[in-house]
Amino acid sequence: MEVKIMCGCGDRHGEIMRALGDKMGGYVPETLKAIYDHRPELVELIERLDRVLLEDGALDKKTKRLIALACVITRMCEDCVYPQAKVAVNYGATKEEILETLEVCMITGGVPTFSIAKSGISKLFKEMED
Repeated sequence: MEVKIMCGCGDRHGEIMRALGDKMGGYVPETLKAIYDHRPELVELIERLDRVLLEDGALDKKTKRLIALACVITRMCEDCVYPQAKVAVNYGATKEEILETLEVCMITGGVPTFSIAKSGISKLFKEMED
């Protein structure tokens, strides 16, 4: 899946965005696209910060994305759920792993975490079925 980035800001930032998209399984979250459109120089900082999530280390990148998913859910960031879950699936996470992550969130963050996650998770599962 090709990530198309158009910007008059030069090739360096576009290349960083394409590389980030490639590393996330051909997916660029809408928030990241908006940052790129309005402050393209920030993609360099984001890429540096995201390296821990984009590469295997002591934890594989799928596990790191499931942890990130749990964090955004318990932090009640509804717009963050789908992008984290989407990349986790791109890294090999299964529906069962996503649901178990949601269960952990409900235990640690309470039932409101389910309300935060339901829209993004439903969207992702529908895509997985198509």
